[in-house]
Amino acid sequence: MNARAVIVWDLPTRAFHGLLLVLVGAQYASGEFGWFDLQWHLYAGYATLALLLFRIVWGFIGSDSARFSAFLRGPATIFAYLRGTHAQAATHNPLGGWSVLLMMTVLLAMSLAGLASSDDIDVFGPLVATLDEASVRFATRWHHRLADALLWLIALHVAAVLWQEWRGSRLVGAMLHGRRTLDAAAPRIVSNTRAVVVLLLSAAAIYALLYWASR
Repeated sequence: MNARAVIVWDLPTRAFHGLLLVLVGAQYASGEFGWFDLQWHLYAGYATLALLLFRIVWGFIGSDSARFSAFLRGPATIFAYLRGTHAQAATHNPLGGWSVLLMMTVLLAMSLAGLASSDDIDVFGPLVATLDEASVRFATRWHHRLADALLWLIALHVAAVLWQEWRGSRLVGAMLHGRRTLDAAAPRIVSNTRAVVVLLLSAAAIYALLYWASR
């Protein structure tokens, strides 16, 4: 099969990537540097939870390339990639796929811990009122620890992307316009309407959680 430009990342996946970048940046800007009112830190955290829930669901019912089964590979495939005998991946390479899942897991845990965190001054997560002081301190401590861990993971992710870019993978451009030149069949891309429905349901689920926590 001749190499040709094909859509490998659908619009919902690319939008998720861009929006998550903005939200995480806003949370660090408000939480670490005080550039915004901390209430916006909470709002960005709620939006992050909705996006992560969307991405988890999209990882099972989204386009072929967005599904976890497309980029989470076993040890044999990882070793083949490290030996240089693994065929070019349409999206993430075997190591990159697991690094994405790790970052999502850390970000999800950090965001959930944030719901029970407090600065003891004027910012209180929606679950703080339902917990004892020790639990709030525990959640707050881990919220900060996971935020630090996420920074390191992001730095490693950026370094890996730059390394792949230097080797000619053109991942940055592909995440912007969705296309890569591959000697393989194009993955199946599902309707954006499905993504909108999943996003709305995800946002509704997070809103319901916050409503329950505030009662």
